[in-house]
Amino acid sequence: MAMTWRRRRLVRAGARAHGCAPLRIWLGRLVRAGAGAHGCAPLRIWLGRLVRAGAGGYTSAVMTSLNDELAELPLFPLNLVLFPGMPLPLHIFEERYKAMIGDCMRQNAPFGVSLIRSGQEVGGPAEPHRIGTTARVLRSELLEQGRMNIITKGERRYEIIEITQMEPHAAALVRLLDEPVGEGFTGITPELTEEYTRLIRGLMTLSGGYTAQVSVPENPVELSYMIAANLDAPTPVRQELLEAPSAADRLNRLIPLLKRRNHALQEEIARQNPFRGPRLN
Repeated sequence: MAMTWRRRRLVRAGARAHGCAPLRIWLGRLVRAGAGAHGCAPLRIWLGRLVRAGAGGYTSAVMTSLNDELAELPLFPLNLVLFPGMPLPLHIFEERYKAMIGDCMRQNAPFGVSLIRSGQEVGGPAEPHRIGTTARVLRSELLEQGRMNIITKGERRYEIIEITQMEPHAAALVRLLDEPVGEGFTGITPELTEEYTRLIRGLMTLSGGYTAQVSVPENPVELSYMIAANLDAPTPVRQELLEAPSAADRLNRLIPLLKRRNHALQEEIARQNPFRGPRLN
C-alpha cells in the first residue's frame, strides 16, 4: 500500500513538473505493452490507475477499453432500468453530468446506465446495481447554462467488476456481457408472437394510434428486450429481467407478465372508450 502511495505521489509530482503529457504517454505505452505481452488485466488496471493519478486523480469521462472483455466506463446511476435497444430521453443539468455527457458526445463514446441500489440521482454519489446497460447519445439539444436534452439508446449489458471512482461522477471497470439464446430454446412460439402483437396494438390504441401490421423480431434476444422495455413492470422486476442469463430464461419469465399486462391494457382501453355501453342492434 505504501509503494502504491509513493508511486502515485511521484506520478502527480511528475505531472506538475512536466505538464503531465510525456509521463501519461509513457504510462499509456506501459498499459498497452503490459496487456499485449502478458494479457494481464490486474497489471493493466494498476497502470491505468497510475495514468489517472498522473492526470490529477480524475478519470477521463469516456469509455476506455482495456482489452476485448474489460473497459472503464463512466456511469450515470438512475432510478430506472435501461434495456438494450430501448430509447431513453434525459435532461442533463448537473455540472458533473454536463461534463461527462459532453465528453461522450465529442468522442461518440457510450456511458453506463445502472439502476441505483442506494443513494440519490441528484447530489451525492449513488451505489449502482452490478448489471447495467451502455447508452449512446443519438440526438441532443443545447439549452441555457450548458443544460442539455438528449435522446439516447441502450446498446450492451455490462457487469461492474470494480468501482474506480465516485467523484465527480461514478466510473467503473466493467465486463461487457454476451447475449446467449439459451440451451433448449426451440424458437419463438405462436403464443408469444400473438401476445407481443396484442401488447403493441394495445399500446398504440391507448396513445390514439393504430397499426395493422406488427413486426415481430425474429431474434429472441431482441424480442426479449423489446417486450421487457414495453412492459409496465415494477423496477425490481425490470432489473431481474435485465440480469436474466439468457434470452430463453428472460422470455419464460416474460410470458406470464405479458399476459397480465395485455389483460390490464384491454381493461384500460375499455374504460377510455366513450362509446361503450349497451348495443342497440
